[in-house]
Amino acid sequence: MKKFLAMLLALCMILSLAACTSNTNNETTANTETTVGNTEGTEATEPVVEIETGYSVDFSANTVYAGTIETVMGTAGGGEVGYDVYAGVAGKDYTDPEYYTYNDYTGGTTDMKWSTHTWETADDSAILDYITAGFYTFALNSTADGWSVVCEMASELPVDVTAEYVGQYGIEEGDSLKAWKIALNPAACWEDGTPINADSYIYSYQELLDPLMKNRRADSLYAGDFVIYGAKEYFYQGQTSYTDNGANAAYAVADLVKNDDGTYSTPNGELVYIGLNIALDWCGGNTLKDYVDAYGEAYFDVTNWETLVGMMDANGLIPLTDDNLALFTPVTCGNPNWGETEADLPNYLIYAETFGEYSWDQVGVIKTGEYELVFISTLPIENANYYVPYNLSSTYMVYPELWESCKSYFDSNGNQVDADSADIAVITTNYCTTVDTTMSYGPYKLSYFELDKQYNLVRNDAWYGYSDGNHLGQYQTDEISVQVIADHATALMAFEAGSIEGVGLQADDMEKYGSSDYLLYTPESYTTKLTFNLNVDAMTARGTGSQVLANANFRKAFSLAIDRSTFCSSYTAGHLPGFGLLNTMYVYDPFTGASYRSTDGAMDALVKLYGLTYGDDGEYGDLEEAYEAITGYDLETAKALMAVAYDECVASGLYDGTSNITLEISVYNNDDIYVKMYNFFNDALLAACQGTGFEGKVSLTMKADADYYNTMYSGNTDIIFSTWGGAAYSPYTMLDQVYCDAADGSGNQMEYGFETDKVMVTINVDGHDVTTSLQTWANWAGNKDVTITSDDGELTLARFGEYDADTRSYIFSKLEYAYLAFYATTPIYYRNSVSVHSQQIVYPVDNYVDLIGYGGIQFITYNYTDAQWAEVAGTLAY
Repeated sequence: MKKFLAMLLALCMILSLAACTSNTNNETTANTETTVGNTEGTEATEPVVEIETGYSVDFSANTVYAGTIETVMGTAGGGEVGYDVYAGVAGKDYTDPEYYTYNDYTGGTTDMKWSTHTWETADDSAILDYITAGFYTFALNSTADGWSVVCEMASELPVDVTAEYVGQYGIEEGDSLKAWKIALNPAACWEDGTPINADSYIYSYQELLDPLMKNRRADSLYAGDFVIYGAKEYFYQGQTSYTDNGANAAYAVADLVKNDDGTYSTPNGELVYIGLNIALDWCGGNTLKDYVDAYGEAYFDVTNWETLVGMMDANGLIPLTDDNLALFTPVTCGNPNWGETEADLPNYLIYAETFGEYSWDQVGVIKTGEYELVFISTLPIENANYYVPYNLSSTYMVYPELWESCKSYFDSNGNQVDADSADIAVITTNYCTTVDTTMSYGPYKLSYFELDKQYNLVRNDAWYGYSDGNHLGQYQTDEISVQVIADHATALMAFEAGSIEGVGLQADDMEKYGSSDYLLYTPESYTTKLTFNLNVDAMTARGTGSQVLANANFRKAFSLAIDRSTFCSSYTAGHLPGFGLLNTMYVYDPFTGASYRSTDGAMDALVKLYGLTYGDDGEYGDLEEAYEAITGYDLETAKALMAVAYDECVASGLYDGTSNITLEISVYNNDDIYVKMYNFFNDALLAACQGTGFEGKVSLTMKADADYYNTMYSGNTDIIFSTWGGAAYSPYTMLDQVYCDAADGSGNQMEYGFETDKVMVTINVDGHDVTTSLQTWANWAGNKDVTITSDDGELTLARFGEYDADTRSYIFSKLEYAYLAFYATTPIYYRNSVSVHSQQIVYPVDNYVDLIGYGGIQFITYNYTDAQWAEVAGTLAY
């Protein structure tokens, strides 16, 4: 990729813009060939990324041999789930005549929107949790040690009716687990008493997928684990989406199909274009026209350029034909300063997917009765007893009259038009942004909202749960009051005064609260890591020498010099040393609750990564013993690797051997805790460099940057803290949706320049070597429709979801190892929050329960009424 020039181009554009902006009222290496991994059946070595001439990291030079696996297919419905619910405390529920307020706080409410169609942040969803209900929910079970599935907006459990739709919605004879009948709760209604029936849902789902509204949560129906048939086609109807061929190296020119009119299409029939004035991955997010306009004949053969520009359409594209390609080829291949050949031409290609008109009756959300719906998915839902209720634990209801009144209409030029205009191109909404624009169908309703001050919710008396007899022992809370407190010290004072029910603790708070009887240790499904920039051009452009991070041994040495245990105990309140991408919260078998991290494959991946051995010839007796011994800290090996890294960097020309090197670590702010963390990592780096050619030449520098995630997205820093997690019962989507989402470091992938589409991974599956890119493996493990065939062509893998839980876990562990083995990121800690709660409230459980936490507002009870609490608040010791 032309990243270095992309940065120069961006700088030129910024300077140009600055010159035109009014200032009024503005404050503001050597070529090598390396084979990584040994032959089948032997221990794989760590990947070592070599630097080619031109200082680019050649990921494709390495193949990670990840190991062997014998597969077992899964069963259709999966295991059994429970349906019994915790009884609560008699009399301490919604029947209690006294008044109880749960006082909470949040960091801010700016730009909040809590519509089921548009919400984005955790703060948004916090309100949604109170004012909505799912078809199904997961509640504390009767023994208070796990979860059970409970019907809410549905009146019965899902029923597989796939056989009734053969020949429709993509369903073929013999299919199962695709069509699910949901009997609706006839008692459900809006807070004003308006009934909610099948028509209510059909309207809401149509609005969610409205092509003109571009609702943020529309992808809940057309992406992920539960894709509704036809949802994407309906949402994108009448539109053309353009896919950058260079972003995933999808097609070579020879792969394309020539049409009768001389144009070319992909094998799937999408028309292919040459991208002149459209953002390209190959150009670092700039357009080729930006480059040609900026550099002209200094880098390009511009003989045909004006002719090509005159041919392009409004999207900056020209159709790919033989004649057009002949005109275009000299532009990028005719000037040696641009340094490209015809092999690079596919990076400038764009292919188009056009969606035709699509009617709602083709979408797999079907009304089959006044209080009955059928949902049809594109793929079978494996382990359906759990995953169908799990995927239907959210509903996407909007109140029709209020929703319509909140809409605004715009034409293609951004001008507002009337609702009946023929020129409507975009529709927006302010639904669920104020009290007046909010309508509840959950246990509480919004009663007050003042931006960046406070919001309150009170009991929604129209909710069915207060009269159906199924929620006795629940919901003693009458009101939830949430005030905005941005500062931790202020939040501590509010807690001490008794005005909030709990507060998260930091390391310095543990001296005071560490022995409190009211502490809660809450494990979180998040891992915090040091994420490295691997793009040589981006780092070289800053002139600090940080391009040494492109050397894998340098990154690994830095990682092994970090004492994670000391870091956690010194600078966090409850976090645990972390070694993998996924922590202990991720469940690989929802029917047993078994942790992915406890499986043999997941343990072996980290044992192998950190170089521990076990068995007859090993340092430890067995795998579990070796796994428990992992510390991630080995200073002796770190120094040895750093010495090797120095020699490699000098030999490749990546480093001159004498200049000072400064690695920038960007953090949220320059608070004292960040300064301490920075100093810790700097000391670790200096220790790794002792006795090597890097000694006295390498150091860290800290930069406060509240937008440091986006800074890393653009490659403009060297190291950041990055934290990813969530969806603890869906572990296999993490690589697909986060770590391998974009090979160029854009999208969700933090590790800038780590090209996972070029990292080849071989797994021996059922006796056949299967080799494909890490990104493709990740897509497959994310249950995308990806075909993977063995190297000998004799084995085609089934869909990932069709294998049993143990098989999927073991395959995924190989992929986790493959990602971590490049040390593009190095885990530091698994997040655990520590909080202290007030003596006004009582949780039904003291220990965290998967999916349930400590019971939630549903099962919280009170030691004091509001009036009693006012008398004692601020006087109690913790």
